[in-house]
Amino acid sequence: MKARPSRPPAWARFRFHGPGGHEELDERMIKPLPCLLMSGLLLVALAQSAAHARLAPRQPYAVPPVDAPELAALGSYAIGTQSIAVDAPDSVMLAATGISRSTRTIRARIWYPAEVAPGALRTSFAHRLPKPDGTGGDFVISSLAVDSAVPLKGRRFPLVVVSHGYNGWDTFMTWLTENLASKGYVVVAIDHADQRATGPTALPVSFGNVLIHRARDVRLVLDDLIRRAAVPRDPLGHMIDAAQIGLVGYSMGGFGVLGAAGLDYAPASPVLDRLPPPARAQLLESQTAGTSLAARIKAVVAIAPFGGSPDVRVWSEAALGAFTKPVLIIDGDQDDIVDATGGVRWMFEHMGANERHFLLFQNARHNVGGNPPPAEAESDFSTREYFAEPVWWTERINAINQHFITAFLDLNLKGDESKRAYLDVMPPLSRDGTWPLAPFQNVGGKPASSDQPSYWRGFQRRWAVGLEMRSGHPTIR
Repeated sequence: MKARPSRPPAWARFRFHGPGGHEELDERMIKPLPCLLMSGLLLVALAQSAAHARLAPRQPYAVPPVDAPELAALGSYAIGTQSIAVDAPDSVMLAATGISRSTRTIRARIWYPAEVAPGALRTSFAHRLPKPDGTGGDFVISSLAVDSAVPLKGRRFPLVVVSHGYNGWDTFMTWLTENLASKGYVVVAIDHADQRATGPTALPVSFGNVLIHRARDVRLVLDDLIRRAAVPRDPLGHMIDAAQIGLVGYSMGGFGVLGAAGLDYAPASPVLDRLPPPARAQLLESQTAGTSLAARIKAVVAIAPFGGSPDVRVWSEAALGAFTKPVLIIDGDQDDIVDATGGVRWMFEHMGANERHFLLFQNARHNVGGNPPPAEAESDFSTREYFAEPVWWTERINAINQHFITAFLDLNLKGDESKRAYLDVMPPLSRDGTWPLAPFQNVGGKPASSDQPSYWRGFQRRWAVGLEMRSGHPTIR
């Protein structure tokens, strides 16, 4: 008689709502989780041929294309980069065989304004994207930064913490991290080191650990950098303005940064309720313990955030309505991973106590937060699908995001009121904007200014299409 295969523990069987309906994850099947499988578990070998090896280095992703909207442009600072490590003591760790506690090491990479000699060699970042069978391929991300460059002395800069999506990594969003650093921000991107799912029992275990650790990782890294900012002889800490802090998260990172900023998770959430008691307790205790740290955060950018779709809803309407932090939400209106309408739009519509903006890319799905596909991915559809969008050019998405995120952070972390006009755009649908010209007049790529009040500020004439922006202001109670 054949022995029956062992079932994963009850806490490891999650039921999610995805494109195919309700699906239980147990030993009989692996179905896509609603967050970041498009950008986390479509893992395939990267095709590397001799032809690819001869390709010239790609322009760093932080450099916007010539048709980018106005505020996407690089700033004036040279930038350095270095890695740090922060301990996460007494971390609950889920496994198919049970639960343990240990000290995790959280690794992160920092980009910062730096003293860079002319002609200094810029670094690059190698990464391997594995397949579930353990094979994979390597690619290289070009960079604007000089490794271990001396931090700029004499002034402090706002701090921005960036959290990637499920199975992402610290250099997954260099289009943003390096772009912001060039504009006078200290930017730290966490490498959450999500466990790769290699079998039916590993997937819910991996995702459960992500739920527990995301917001806690952000808090621990943030707490360490705030501590360093108070150390006079710490060259990196001494350039951090710990009074001006912003958070940026993509997908599961969006879930994490909203939680870290004080948007409390609902204990009765259908997804948190499936965690084992010790894991659920640590998540909720961490939320309570992080209240004073959350109070220091001045702005949150949530790109395609997980947690709003009904079957995995982690916030209540009351919590959303009471949240006071300024928020910029970005998503594709066809996002079938985190549910653009029933999930992300629902979150935005139930906020009421904060300044908020919701940027939608029309006909885009979930991949609106990562770097473009590397050249090594061009010969394989599944690998390209990990990074790319069906309709939009990724470099265009990133340039638009650079523009709006710069406006949002400059407004809320640097107090630059001139940037408000770039966010409170009218009309809500970019295609309805008007910019009349006299016969034979050509503006030659000039971005819209206060002289064009009916066109999206900072966009070139005819170039503001395919976008929707909704804004809200605090409700007087």
